[in-house]
Amino acid sequence: MLRLFVRNMCSVGQVKRPPIQVFGVEGRYVTALYSAASQKGQLEEVDKHLRILEKELSNPKMVDFLETSVVSRVQKAKFLQEAAKQVGMPDTAANFLGLVAENGRLRKLKRMITMFLMVMVAHNNKALCEVITATPLDDGSRQSLMDALKKFVKGDKKIELTEKVDPSIIGGMIVGVEDKHIDMSISRKIQMYTDILKQSV
Repeated sequence: MLRLFVRNMCSVGQVKRPPIQVFGVEGRYVTALYSAASQKGQLEEVDKHLRILEKELSNPKMVDFLETSVVSRVQKAKFLQEAAKQVGMPDTAANFLGLVAENGRLRKLKRMITMFLMVMVAHNNKALCEVITATPLDDGSRQSLMDALKKFVKGDKKIELTEKVDPSIIGGMIVGVEDKHIDMSISRKIQMYTDILKQSV
């Protein structure tokens, strides 16, 4: 089915591989989608719509729909394809959702989307960075952080910053830069000192 999907969406001899390696069942689907969307010039549109869909997959009603066995695979595929077209998804993305549903792989859909978005970060020569703070960053703090992050990013990659607020860290920040993780939160320091005091008793 995956080969048929790629064959139908791509020209012969024009199948393209993702810029980074992806593995497992999810990787095969992501490779098929990337190849098809690349050939049809729809990568950016697919990326935009899957980012929106990724957020929707946390909706309890959506989770129930994806996991229920009451609705058949064919019905799920038809519903997802029609819904995708109604919101303006490119045909490669709509057909991809239909294929995942027909093959009974919807439980892996969220992982597939996450993997595809990672592929697109590499495709666009970006470095994915995440910062968690107790309160929202102001413009000055954000710019200072961006300047500091550039020192951790290899080459001329563009930084794509995701900001999250978590009051439980009390203060400071937790920063993720590609494969690096830096915890500078006050909650982490309190825990560290607490552990030291426990060992001293």
